[in-house]
Amino acid sequence: MTEHPSADPIDPGVRARWERACAGREEQIARAGQWFMELTRLMADLRAPGSCPWDREQSLASLRQYVREEADEVCKAIDDILAFEARLREQAGLSATDAQPPAGSEEKARTAKKGHSIVHHPHHPDFGPDQSASGAPLPPLFELPAEQQEELDRLYSELSEELGDLTLQSAFMGDILLAMGRGGVDASLEAIVRKLIRRHPHVYGEASAADSAEVLANWEKIKQAEKG
Repeated sequence: MTEHPSADPIDPGVRARWERACAGREEQIARAGQWFMELTRLMADLRAPGSCPWDREQSLASLRQYVREEADEVCKAIDDILAFEARLREQAGLSATDAQPPAGSEEKARTAKKGHSIVHHPHHPDFGPDQSASGAPLPPLFELPAEQQEELDRLYSELSEELGDLTLQSAFMGDILLAMGRGGVDASLEAIVRKLIRRHPHVYGEASAADSAEVLANWEKIKQAEKG
């Protein structure tokens, strides 16, 4: 059965959770949605007849290299932040980052394929992903000299710009896919939202997960089941 366009595709219970989680961030989320919509409009215009010859000549194959390049640029921007924050930590006499699990604990949440690129292990008691790029403590920003604060701000601004460049590739390829009759970027966004809801049954279903290791184990089971 074809769903009515006005019907909400998100379960009311899931949406209620989102509304609680996003309380106080409504304006920021609305701005993000608005600017992503503007990006899709921009790409539609750039690839319209009589618009930009270069944009109209691109294909999925030609954009592949830019996806790789932009992803590398995002990673470099993060590495630059990590290096700068490591210097701040050293100057302040703070402990260095430690990617190993705490002594006496068994590592279960990371595999050879995923997760070994962490800088500071999330099972350490001082880990906080909102306090630095690595999750390790930093000296209070108000104690930093003005030039160091400005440099850190510049590095994070560069990361934001690189993330925008990477996001562009989704909108660009989405517009090409739409022209091919394969569904646009909206299909990609719907697919990832539905996938994340499906693969978090401990949040949106009846399953439970005691720790991150169990989350990853459940994720792999669901992934394999989806692949049949």
